[in-house]
Amino acid sequence: MTSRRNFVEKSSAALISVLLLPAINSAQTSSPFKGIVVNEEDGETYLLRNGTTILKIKVAKQLGSENISFLSETILPAEGIPVHKHKKEDELIFIHRGSGIFTMGEKEYPVSEGAVAVVPKGTWHGLRNNGTENLEMRFAYTPSGFEGYFREVGTPLGKPFVKRTIEEKRVIAKKWGMTLKE
Repeated sequence: MTSRRNFVEKSSAALISVLLLPAINSAQTSSPFKGIVVNEEDGETYLLRNGTTILKIKVAKQLGSENISFLSETILPAEGIPVHKHKKEDELIFIHRGSGIFTMGEKEYPVSEGAVAVVPKGTWHGLRNNGTENLEMRFAYTPSGFEGYFREVGTPLGKPFVKRTIEEKRVIAKKWGMTLKE
């Protein structure tokens, strides 16, 4: 219980430096970005993995946000996000609903509704749903731009699903500065 408390406390403290300070700094510049409000049903929707994972891009560089992107993802029971790392982006992950096991570095953490993870660039991390219900996560990248990976690896909702091989995923990941762990 102590390690989980330490994890949540450290993650919450890091949230300020990772997300809020760049947002404050960008508000002090002459950026043409004037903000955005996005509802639950809004956003670009893509299917991932076996066509069973729904991902929504809610806030993105293409919408004018240079400093942060925000996405949502639904992960079915027994599915997950493979362990990987980002070369250029810090990531904030919030577990909205469900439970799972979060990997960061060499450690695994049980996570459930309300858990937050702050992942510095270059850090191995992944998530798997070990529960019996869908895991709903919300996550953000700073700086923005990595959401392009999901546009390339995913299939837009309403189109026939395109299943990618692991080799194809690795090539796309490398293009976007991400490395999948073996």
